[in-house]
Amino acid sequence: MLPKLGKPGPAYLADVPNAPQAGTVLCRIDDIPENGAAVFTYGTEEDPFEFFVQRIGEAVYAYRNLCPHVALPMDWRPGVFMDPQRTFFLCANHGAVFRPEDGYCFAGPCRGQYLTATAIEVRNGIVYVA
Repeated sequence: MLPKLGKPGPAYLADVPNAPQAGTVLCRIDDIPENGAAVFTYGTEEDPFEFFVQRIGEAVYAYRNLCPHVALPMDWRPGVFMDPQRTFFLCANHGAVFRPEDGYCFAGPCRGQYLTATAIEVRNGIVYVA
């Protein structure tokens, strides 16, 4: 049985070097395909901060593209983060499985850890930096 939802606080892009300010438009929600993701990179070349915005139905989730097990990108190929059934996030490197709702890892080498949520908001079909 999976534990109840709960997660550490989100990463605010204001804390990332060269990141956009709160209120900056990232994309339109319609630009992200159903069960697809958009990937964004901010920061410096030496210290990049890459995150993805995943759309699942009407829900939208944003996480840093970095597995907590080993600091490697999660995507199988650019912009693909979901398992074949499109139910959970699945790390391409070591098979860790995460819930989209809160980024909790319930299977794999980082069981009990979380993805780092990225602070976004959606208003009137537009995804903004929060």
